[in-house]
Amino acid sequence: MLDFISILFIFILDNIPQTTSKGFLIMPYLAYLSYRKDKKIAFLFPLLAVILALHSREPAFAFLFVGINIIFYHLYFINFDYNIGNLYILSLLQIVAWKFFVKSPFVIVNILFLSVFYFIINLLYMRRATK
Repeated sequence: MLDFISILFIFILDNIPQTTSKGFLIMPYLAYLSYRKDKKIAFLFPLLAVILALHSREPAFAFLFVGINIIFYHLYFINFDYNIGNLYILSLLQIVAWKFFVKSPFVIVNILFLSVFYFIINLLYMRRATK
């Protein structure tokens, strides 16, 4: 159910023209999927890449972005645990990766403001994944 709600929210947020608002749900959801080891993530990763590619000027870059994030999160979760101690560092790394993806300038105030949203969403997904 959480997967359906997350994909639905990502699809709705993807239709909003503002690019900064989309990342606070997409990046934590990618981390959540990478942490889980279910069979249905093989369907959810391409679906998320298609949703990102729908409104992108470069659809191949959206698929590449999701693929690179899958590899990054897999390596991250091999070395670190998905817990509250590592969550803020993960949130900051997600903000930097999203800013790189949307080619948005790195404004410190914007990054600090977004880090609160990323942390809260990551915390919700972490609580669900470690249940």
